[in-house]
Amino acid sequence: MNRPPSREKKSNSIPPKQSLRKFLQQHIQSILIMICSAAVVIVMGMNGPRADVAGVVPEPILQKSSVSPTQPLKIDRNQNNSAQAPALAFDKMGQPTSPKPSLPLPSLPVFPVQKSVQENVIINNPVQTKLGHFPYQDADPNRLVNAGMFVRGTYERSEQLDQEADAAFQQMKSAAAMQGVQLMIISGFRNISDQSVLFEKQIARRGSESEAARSSAPPGYSEHHTGYALDIADQQSDTDLKLAFEETAAYQWLVTNATKFQFEQSFRLNNRQDINFEPWHWRYIGPPRASQVFAAARQ
Repeated sequence: MNRPPSREKKSNSIPPKQSLRKFLQQHIQSILIMICSAAVVIVMGMNGPRADVAGVVPEPILQKSSVSPTQPLKIDRNQNNSAQAPALAFDKMGQPTSPKPSLPLPSLPVFPVQKSVQENVIINNPVQTKLGHFPYQDADPNRLVNAGMFVRGTYERSEQLDQEADAAFQQMKSAAAMQGVQLMIISGFRNISDQSVLFEKQIARRGSESEAARSSAPPGYSEHHTGYALDIADQQSDTDLKLAFEETAAYQWLVTNATKFQFEQSFRLNNRQDINFEPWHWRYIGPPRASQVFAAARQ
């Protein structure tokens, strides 16, 4: 049999020194160019942003946050235990080169300061009057005391006042007696039921509610309900509930001295409530409780 011609094996041995020197001389220029190119690429990568494989320049690297990605953020809570947004400093998270401008906060509405509760009630919630009279409630029966007797001829009746008003009236009555003036109570406390009967009589006499209200308050609107108001007479002259009482020594003394005992006339001439002049009708405004009761009427 004929054998196929044998093939020569490739040699893996290192070429002789003369061949290597000849190879380097022939390719020295190409090798230098490659080394320089590699150095340029390395320098550019260190001093500027590098392009990734897709040719997109990555975002600038921010400063490393001191908050660990595995560490939960601490959330502050106010006194009402409502969660607040976590507040991290920019120097910890990395501050951008051009921060967004902050938007102005909306202005809050300005509300007027209320000077007092009583003033607020009068200004914002004015008391609803009726035919010129202010509303009043019946006095506490436990505060009412006997204030004296009204006596004319054979007729007499006992009258009541609030305990504070009675104490002041007795002092005023004693002071007047020392100067020869005899004050006498005509009427003090009057409840709403009795006022209703009285007002109906005035309507029948005057012809209408509006005319009746000029001399008598509708039920629920009389100062007599409070126990702090009273009608006063001159015991020495029969001028009870008459304009002639203005000419008596008792009225003249009251005009001069009543304020010393913290009494004032409710319905003077040309009063703003448009009620007929009543020289006999006075109210006690001394203690805070009484002053509050008549606050609306006195303004």
